[in-house]
Amino acid sequence: MAESESAFERSSTPALTTAFESYVEDLSNWYIRRSRRRFWDGEPEALETLWWSLVQALRVVAPLMPFLADHLWRALVLDGPDSVHLAGWPEPAAADETLLDEMVAVRRVVELGRQARAQSGLKLRQPLRRLIVQGAEAARAQAGEIAEELSVKEVEFGPVEATELRVKPNLPLLGPKLGKELGPVRAKLEAGEFEELGDGRLRVDGHELSPEEVIVERRGKEGWAVAGEDGLTVALDLALDAELELEGHAREAIHQVNTMRKEAGLEITDRIALTLPPELAAHEEWIARETLASRVEPGGELQIEKA
Repeated sequence: MAESESAFERSSTPALTTAFESYVEDLSNWYIRRSRRRFWDGEPEALETLWWSLVQALRVVAPLMPFLADHLWRALVLDGPDSVHLAGWPEPAAADETLLDEMVAVRRVVELGRQARAQSGLKLRQPLRRLIVQGAEAARAQAGEIAEELSVKEVEFGPVEATELRVKPNLPLLGPKLGKELGPVRAKLEAGEFEELGDGRLRVDGHELSPEEVIVERRGKEGWAVAGEDGLTVALDLALDAELELEGHAREAIHQVNTMRKEAGLEITDRIALTLPPELAAHEEWIARETLASRVEPGGELQIEKA
């Protein structure tokens, strides 16, 4: 709200557009996506929050997009001013700064967790046992959200010890500085024979090196995927067991069934009869619920038909 008011005061259309796009991105790709189950269950609080968020946004953006905003207002507001242009500027509510800080931290953790996932080559549909987070204490209260977003069973907060430090000399800087001594220093850096002094400084073979004089890489140890940025580090335990692998197969089956539903031209609310491979029987109820299957039968391969 403050960004939008500032943009209007400066008559800055680009700034207002940027603020509105950021708001829509947060609403769509975070709140709506994270609340899909609540919407599907018809939870009044979730639906009311979404409605309120959309209506207030229309009031803010109406001067910039007068016709579209008014069209959407008339579709959404049944008991209120006939036009968004008669509704006035919304009164901002007091922000819950604690919750906002938590969600900022959560989204940073999730973004790095996705990077670690990408490095590992494991799809998000394959659940993992645990994630370790270092440097985001504000996210602790939202550990459940992180676990769901990154498809992990446990989220731990504490030191990440699953990294290996690899250091190389920055040759354009260290070459002229060390001359003939560069070779031994380089060998000890590669062997990990150095002392960390803090603030990125290292001591090796009697030489103190500044952060600019070395190239530091942190990578995950065997069986871990690690990502870090600006004091925040996350580590994914990549170990899989039979339980996790079976759940991964079940999630893959749900994805395939929903793709098959689309290809068959079924409506989102249509019920189906599902033929399910016997090895997925342990997850039968969950798969049926996620795919709107009213009847599940064992079979050799995945098949659907409209119920």
